[in-house]
Amino acid sequence: MSEDELAQLQDQLLRYQKRYQREKAARKEAEVLLEQRSRALYDANFELSTVAAQLEKIVEWRMAQLSEALLKAEMAAKAKSEFLAVMSHEIRTPLNGVLGMAELLSHSKLTAEQGEQVATLQECGTSLLALINDILDLSKIDAGKLTLEQRPYNLYALLDSVVNLFVPKAMEAGLHIEWQRPQGSAWLLGDATRLRQITSNLLSNAIKFTHQGAITVTVGIEPLEDTFDMKRLVLVIRDTGIGMTQEQLGKVFTAFEQADSTTTRRYGGTGLGLAICRRLAEAMGGRIDVSSEPGVGSCFSVHWVATETSAPAAEAPVIVLPEEAPSPGAAALSVMVAEDNTVNQKLIIKLLDKLGYRDVLLAANGRQALERVSQGGVELILMDMQMPEMDGLDATRAIRQLELDCQPHIIALTANAFDEDRERCQQAGMNDFLSKPVSLERLSVAMQRASSLLSKQKQPSPAGEPDTQASA
Repeated sequence: MSEDELAQLQDQLLRYQKRYQREKAARKEAEVLLEQRSRALYDANFELSTVAAQLEKIVEWRMAQLSEALLKAEMAAKAKSEFLAVMSHEIRTPLNGVLGMAELLSHSKLTAEQGEQVATLQECGTSLLALINDILDLSKIDAGKLTLEQRPYNLYALLDSVVNLFVPKAMEAGLHIEWQRPQGSAWLLGDATRLRQITSNLLSNAIKFTHQGAITVTVGIEPLEDTFDMKRLVLVIRDTGIGMTQEQLGKVFTAFEQADSTTTRRYGGTGLGLAICRRLAEAMGGRIDVSSEPGVGSCFSVHWVATETSAPAAEAPVIVLPEEAPSPGAAALSVMVAEDNTVNQKLIIKLLDKLGYRDVLLAANGRQALERVSQGGVELILMDMQMPEMDGLDATRAIRQLELDCQPHIIALTANAFDEDRERCQQAGMNDFLSKPVSLERLSVAMQRASSLLSKQKQPSPAGEPDTQASA
C-alpha cells in the first residue's frame, strides 16, 4: 500500500472517529433529554393523579352536599305541603261555620240594615276563602301537583256564565261589559274550572282598575295546521283602565307583587291572581300576553290549544233552592252527620233542616258512626275526614266491610280541599265529596244526587231476575 493510500485511509478513519464521537455525544445528549422528559412526564402524571384524586374527593363532597340539599328540599316541600294542608283544614273549619251561619241568616227575615251587615259578612268570608284557595293553588303549582281535567265543555257557554256573573259588579262601577259572542257553540276538551278561574280573575282585575269606559271580551278559534280536531284559541280581555308602564308590566305576573306599592294600598289584593293565571295557562300548554299604556288601558290575551269534541248528553242537576219546598223524599231518608266540631254540627243540621231533612242522627267521631251504622237503617252519611278516635277514612273502610242489606251513600264533608284528599276519600269508598265551606246550594245538589242513587237501589228487580243490592 502506498503512502498516499495509507494517508487517505487514516484520514477516512479520523473522519469516522469524529462522526462516532459526534453521534455518541448526540446520543448521550438525547438520553439525558429523554431522561429529563421522562422525569417531567412522571412528575406531571403524579401531579395529575394527585389533582384527579383531589377532584374526585371534591366531586364526592359536592355530591354529598347536593344529596343532603335535595333531601332537605324534599323534606321542606313535604313539611310545607303538610303545613298548608293543616292550615287549610284549621282555617276552613271555622270559616265553614261563619259562611254557613251567614247564609242561613241571609235567608231569614232581616231588616234592611241587618241584611246589609250579613252581606258584608258573607263578602268578607268569601274574600278570605278566595285568598286561601289562591295560596293553595300557588303551592300546588310550585310543587308540581297541579292536575288538569280533560272533560268536554262549551267554551261560549262558559264565557256566558262568567261574563253574566260580573255584569252586576261592572254596572255598580258605572262600566259596561261588551261580550262579543260568536254564534253557535264550541265544545272542547279541557279543564273548564281552571279556564273559568283565569277568565274570572282577568275580568275582576279589569273592573277593579277601570274607572270609566268599557271592558271588551272577545274569543277567537282557528284550526291548527296539519291536525284534524286541534284548535288554536285566544281569549282577549281589554279595558279602558289606568294602564301600566313597561316597568310595571315586568312585575305584573310575579307572585305577591303588583304594579307598584300604591296599587296594593289603593286597590287591595295580594298580587297572586295574575301569577296563578299565567301558571295555569302554561299548564294548559299556552301563555298569557299583556300590553298596556298608562291612562289608556290594558289588554290581556290568553292563548292555548285544545281538542274539539262533540257535545255530551246534557244531564243538568235540578237544584232545590232554600226558598223552594223540600224534596219529597227528604223526610223519608235516614241521614247521619259524622262531625266532631260542635259549630259545624249545628250548621250542617240547620242546613239539612232547611232542605227538609228533619230527624238527623249525629256522631261525634268515626267510631260512633261505625257503631250506629252497624245497627242498620242509615242510608246516607255526611262524613268528616279528620275526627278523634277514628277518622272518616278509616270509618268508611270499616263500614264498607259490614254485611248490610244496603250500604249507605257516604259524602265526604271536609275542610281538606286538596285533590289528593278527594282521591283518598274515593279510594276509601266514599261516593261524593264536598269541601268546606259548604253552601246550601252545593249541599242540596249532593243530597239530591244521593237520594236519586238510593232510590234506584231500592227499586224492585224485574220479574225473573235475582234481587241484588247495589254496592256503594
